Amino acid sequence: MMASKAYSQIATVRANEMKHRKDTETKRQASERVKLEESYRIESERFDVEWAQKMKDVEERCRLKLVELAELHEIARDNLEREIAHKVKGMRYKNSSYLLGLEDVERRLALAKEFNGAHEMAARARRQRRMEEEAHQKLVDAQGAQPRAALKVAQAEEERNVIQKCHGWRVEARRQQAKALDVLKQKFRNLEADLSHAHAIEFNLAAEIGPVQTHKSRSSQASTFRGTLKRESLVGTKFDVPDVTKMPAFAW
Repeated sequence: MMASKAYSQIATVRANEMKHRKDTETKRQASERVKLEESYRIESERFDVEWAQKMKDVEERCRLKLVELAELHEIARDNLEREIAHKVKGMRYKNSSYLLGLEDVERRLALAKEFNGAHEMAARARRQRRMEEEAHQKLVDAQGAQPRAALKVAQAEEERNVIQKCHGWRVEARRQQAKALDVLKQKFRNLEADLSHAHAIEFNLAAEIGPVQTHKSRSSQASTFRGTLKRESLVGTKFDVPDVTKMPAFAW
């Protein structure tokens, strides 16, 4: 009778102990999952900050490239204008022999006091001079129009090429970001699978009597603590010394 009662008490204590261990393990596993989710959140936030800076760097690179191109275009236009001015400087207007003849006839008529004829010749000479000056100005303008048009077309093509290059930089940066994000997600999927597998094994292993002594490094390396290990690798532990380069400034 006493043996049966003692056996029943031992069985009850063993059942209570197993229930306590299972409850404790279940809570610990839930805590590990929460820590793993928190680790993913932390690393995702850092990922977003890192890639936001990288995208900002790409935009700054594009801006500087366009500014540099604009400066080069301005220099090219100034050089072209100097070349055109040098060419135009040697293209002085010269009266035609016909105009000189009209002016000579005008002077002769005026000296002969044939003022009506002189007046008519003067009007014809003015018209002829205006026509020749307009023709000369068109010739002068033509010296710069074609080079300016050619330079404008060339610079527009260069600008399109730079804009296309900047677009390529942006597309490449977004492609790298998407690839890095896939790697990050896959890494945490692997960690989650590893953690779930390790947790499932915990309930299938025979319970050890007393403290767990299977592996001394179990608490620091085993996959069943994957959430804690990952979080500590990101934010450190309570025993870590702060990095002096990241400490806030103090007013002495």
